[in-house]
Amino acid sequence: MAQLAQEAEVSQQIQKVLKQSVSKREKQSLIKSIKKSSIAQTGKASSLQTIISVSNSMVGTSTLVFPVLFCQSGIGLGIVIAIIIGLISCRTTQLLIVHNKSDEMDLPDTLQRVLGPKWKTIFNISNVILLWASGIIYMILICNQLYPLIQIICDNIGIESAPLTDITLSKLSYQWIGIGYTLFILPMFFQKKLGIILQLLPYGIISVFSFILFTIYEGIYMLVTDHQGVVDNLKWFSWDVSTMAGTFALALLIQSMVVPIMKNNMIQQNNNRDIAIGFGWTWFVYCMAGTFGAFAVAGALANNQKQEGKSGSTLLDYYPSDNPLVIIIQVLLFLQLTLVFPVLQFITRSQFFGLIYDLERQPKWQFYAFSLTYAITCLVVQCVEVDLSLIISLCGAVIGLFQEYIIPITLHLSCLYAKKGSQTPNQPNYNQVQASVESTEYLVDQVDFTKFSLNDEVYFIFYGQQEDLKCNDHSDLLKRMPKNLRISLYSFILVIGVAIGIGKLIDIFK
Repeated sequence: MAQLAQEAEVSQQIQKVLKQSVSKREKQSLIKSIKKSSIAQTGKASSLQTIISVSNSMVGTSTLVFPVLFCQSGIGLGIVIAIIIGLISCRTTQLLIVHNKSDEMDLPDTLQRVLGPKWKTIFNISNVILLWASGIIYMILICNQLYPLIQIICDNIGIESAPLTDITLSKLSYQWIGIGYTLFILPMFFQKKLGIILQLLPYGIISVFSFILFTIYEGIYMLVTDHQGVVDNLKWFSWDVSTMAGTFALALLIQSMVVPIMKNNMIQQNNNRDIAIGFGWTWFVYCMAGTFGAFAVAGALANNQKQEGKSGSTLLDYYPSDNPLVIIIQVLLFLQLTLVFPVLQFITRSQFFGLIYDLERQPKWQFYAFSLTYAITCLVVQCVEVDLSLIISLCGAVIGLFQEYIIPITLHLSCLYAKKGSQTPNQPNYNQVQASVESTEYLVDQVDFTKFSLNDEVYFIFYGQQEDLKCNDHSDLLKRMPKNLRISLYSFILVIGVAIGIGKLIDIFK
């Protein structure tokens, strides 16, 4: 959550640059200076702080679906898949840091230097798709928390409401809640300043950990009170590998955010270690939530607690809506998701217009058209009640294939073994302007440009004929493993990613 807030704040400052009446080269210079300054201003983080930042950037909404997924697909399968995907994602994340130079503020800069502007564009496109899909997921989860709360109020005042799983507009329904919420959130999508939202965003993690504590408590309670019922309704293994793998691929997807986090690390030599520990802790959190949540779901099934008219996609669907503890968790989740939703749209819009506009052009009516399209897309998917686990696993399997497998592995092998003579300097393609460029005014009213030096040769290295295409020193890395073995190993990892993606696509059409 904190990383999203930081990215949005940087985007706002960059937009102030785009509105200045200066040359394109000066805008490029200021943009890079802002990114450099944003990292310096946050202050250096200790290893513990870095580990927590890495973990917090991964622990999120996927936690809500793991209890049901572990129960239906198998606890054993979930733990095994978590280990495999966790190790792969951890290693490919480390590869991005290995090849990132000190003057490169984010992953797209590294991709352009090593692989060229086309790969930078591929990454930015995949990021836009990922953020758009994340918005859809958030819309579904928000309405899943909101509708039961509205139903409680309606029941008390005598207004009839349809079950959540019914698709109808003839009475109060899940669809009407989606329409109402869209009308509520749309003005936030149109806002040029989000202000207080960014200040509150880092506290959203409280709701996620409240849910995790709830799953652990309920899991232990069910084991103690109805051990046999839990065992009878629990799976340990199944063949639903693609859904589990796709969900974990999305849950452990941090590649697009990791570079700024690790640049803050006080001891850069510990980057690989701290990434590994962050992944290890996240694996533990997810497996705890999934395992104990599965116990809770199995116990609820044994006692026929699953609530009629609910989707059954999260643990909360297996408890009465008027349960005080459930109400508290739903309110916390609703508030947290509502804080994140406009920021996701904000960054998605930023990256989308960064792909199609250069530094001299500013979208006008297109700004509002995009926000409206984003909102309508999320609403349509929510109204037709597409299965939540399907969207999460499909997004992880397909987008994860690019960001967790193809891009890091191609970057790594190309940097180590590509013929240096074949590399040509790339002129800056600022149609794919930085991942945080926004399309209209941003949140910050004033930017002090006096602290940004246009002539600072240390902070600004352009992708022109004088660019240094050399990477970091990899002499020790090259000695650790023979070339053929390294290529074979990463090719095998790539095959795993492709198999997960294809497997999930096949599942859809079964």
